[in-house]
Amino acid sequence: MNKTISLEQLPPQIENLLRANWEGHESLVLEHNGKPVAAIVPMDEYRKWHPNQDENAFDYELPADLLEAYHKLLDKKFSTGLTPEEEVKLAEVDQQLNDVEAAQPLIQSMQKHAALQDENWKQRFEEVVTKLRELKELM
Repeated sequence: MNKTISLEQLPPQIENLLRANWEGHESLVLEHNGKPVAAIVPMDEYRKWHPNQDENAFDYELPADLLEAYHKLLDKKFSTGLTPEEEVKLAEVDQQLNDVEAAQPLIQSMQKHAALQDENWKQRFEEVVTKLRELKELM
């Protein structure tokens, strides 16, 4: 599943690094313990690899308030540590984010279904208007 995060939700240093990535049309390789584990590529390159990807698949963003709470607690966890209550809160926020992500395909499916229904209604409306015009000409 793809995840979408707004650049405004990232620390400025990461935003600047990513901006250089897409403006320079180059990939960014992420390492852990000296080994490549992931890559960030410009969107044009991603679309070459996934030509059938729905353009609207990236329209969904995780709720900013949940992401902010999650990052705040995570930063504190790695800098000064968390209290037991904060550990519980972090687990709750993490679960909420997972729940929201799990619902994303359902939400997108419902949006596509609604758009299809709108298209069907539009087509039916146009057919009715055409028939009315034909009847008007007969009269």
